[in-house]
Amino acid sequence: MMSKTVKLSVLAAAVFCVGSAALAQEKKPAAAPAPAAAKPGEEAAKPEENKLVKLTTLEQAFLKANRDRQLLEVLILQETQKLEKAVKEEDKQAIRKTIGEARKRQHLLNTAMDVVFGVGRRRDYEYDTVKSTVYLRVGTVEETFARAVNTREALRKFVGDKTVEKDAEKDAAKKAEIEKQIEQATKQYQLVAASLQVIFNVVPQRNYTYDPKNETLYLKVTEKEVEDLKAKIAELQAKQEAEKAAAAPAPAPAAGKKDEKKK
Repeated sequence: MMSKTVKLSVLAAAVFCVGSAALAQEKKPAAAPAPAAAKPGEEAAKPEENKLVKLTTLEQAFLKANRDRQLLEVLILQETQKLEKAVKEEDKQAIRKTIGEARKRQHLLNTAMDVVFGVGRRRDYEYDTVKSTVYLRVGTVEETFARAVNTREALRKFVGDKTVEKDAEKDAAKKAEIEKQIEQATKQYQLVAASLQVIFNVVPQRNYTYDPKNETLYLKVTEKEVEDLKAKIAELQAKQEAEKAAAAPAPAPAAGKKDEKKK
């Protein structure tokens, strides 16, 4: 349980709309690609990521995921009640569609939270003597984040090592057994990677840096991505100003002109 009150800050939507597809994360993440070794010279060909963009604090990410889960529960309950009262078939179909989409999102979020905060199947308990209540402790947000990232990277390494071992193996039966291990580890890797994307908005294809002083994640970006971000922010601001001007009521005619018409 968080002991301090946290004021959530709203990150600029433009951060997730930069021209690079890796910066624009979808609500439902695509399956993470199987881990693969970088090709010779591949890293050198990439532009230098020498700038940082604030992504989120770990606490903000956890609170948002937990809040979204609670909101989905409320939405499903409200829509279920609406479905019971609906009379027209088209209304029922629309409500069922909303409920179905909400349940899919709920399942995705619940799975991600179970994976990130339950990696290693920790079973540490704490007892609150004041409330006479037993709590299951999974760790701080920082501990669980580090644990999940380390698990993802360990699985990536395991798949890479086993792939090398499989390529060198001559025995067909042993080779098949190694392939099964690779397949199973790849599925686990993809699950952990997708869960980290859902909760913390991080993907294996991008580089990040973490500042433990303020528990904040930063995305490493290139000079071009920063320029694209600035352009996107300017575009969004211009669009907001235009919408604001269009929605503003027309100015009332001056009092002097009204008097002239009456004369």
